[in-house]
Amino acid sequence: MRIAIFAEYYYPFVSGVVTHVETLRNGLEAAGHEVLIVTLDPAAKNHYIKDHVLYCPAVPVKKIYGYGVASPVNALRMRILKRFNPDILHIHTEFTMGLFALYAARQLKKPVVYTLHTLYDDYVFYIVPKRMEGVAKPFAHAYIRKIASYATEVIGPSSKVVEYLRLCGVDRHVNIVPNTVDLSAFAAENVGEDAVQAARDRLGIQKNDTALCFVGRLGKEKSLDVLIDCFARAFAGERNYKLFLIGEGPEKQALEEQIATLGVQGQVQLTGRIEHDELPAYYHACHLFATASLSEMNSISMLEATASGLYILQRLDIYNRDLIKSGINGDVFESVTEFEKLVRNQDALPPDAKQRRRQIAAAFSRRYGEREFTAAVLNVYARAVHRYRPK
Repeated sequence: MRIAIFAEYYYPFVSGVVTHVETLRNGLEAAGHEVLIVTLDPAAKNHYIKDHVLYCPAVPVKKIYGYGVASPVNALRMRILKRFNPDILHIHTEFTMGLFALYAARQLKKPVVYTLHTLYDDYVFYIVPKRMEGVAKPFAHAYIRKIASYATEVIGPSSKVVEYLRLCGVDRHVNIVPNTVDLSAFAAENVGEDAVQAARDRLGIQKNDTALCFVGRLGKEKSLDVLIDCFARAFAGERNYKLFLIGEGPEKQALEEQIATLGVQGQVQLTGRIEHDELPAYYHACHLFATASLSEMNSISMLEATASGLYILQRLDIYNRDLIKSGINGDVFESVTEFEKLVRNQDALPPDAKQRRRQIAAAFSRRYGEREFTAAVLNVYARAVHRYRPK
């Protein structure tokens, strides 16, 4: 089967969606399928193909780090896609590349699979002033509903996607296919102790420290201000407790100012971007993964952290509650008191219990791997091909 995958951005940009697409691509190619990824490159002047990826020129969107926009209709792009002659088109975006894919599918008379990755109610502030959010959200719901109506099959990574699509007025079947990553790179046996120690040295983690980390985009939707405030109220002045926020994004300056205001500069650190192939050592250098975000569907970084043996501390998200199994891969918190208790419980564990907790978390992450993920997506593809009728 020939599969064209459409994403708004791809490597060298790093995000959960990019990791998801790369994992899918690797799984499909390993199963003998041919894949073409179609994406944007805001730095490009012309279309070009590299390593089976069609990069399309785009105008950078300065307000949203790493993003760009381009015309959803382009004759050259269409000719390249027509030569590839896909059996199915799989969109991971609702914008430029997604709209182009829907147009191309009608021209080529091919089925479309749509994976929704984002709760757009948590992102409208990037587009409109706060006073207009009440108008923008219904518009976003209608837009998502329209995209879903054009797709032959719809995929979501968790039950939270179903709740959101129902809120948008989408009443059709949604295929739940949980996210996965290539977990082998994060397994303890594949991460050298020298690399882990180098990460500890760079971060300044001492032997008796308890280090928490977050990995992801420094965006408002991630509620990192809530996480920092929670950490500061629980541990300000206790220098052996540290929080590391790994990533880049538009909230960097605001978070730096918040850290300074709270007086926790020596405990909370914004590391900046760390290359994905270096991340396993940084996960292993820490003891807990913490997040206050309520905008996640099925967080890739949480999966990576769990595969690295990190216990997850997640602010309660009722629609994602089933992703955390208390005592196995993590716990949820609703207050500073609960957050503090969970961190101190980790700190109080004897070394052998800490190691056992890492092993249990890592084993939990292997319940759903790349092979199962790829097979589930291929089942959706088969259903889409079977159901498709040109309009």
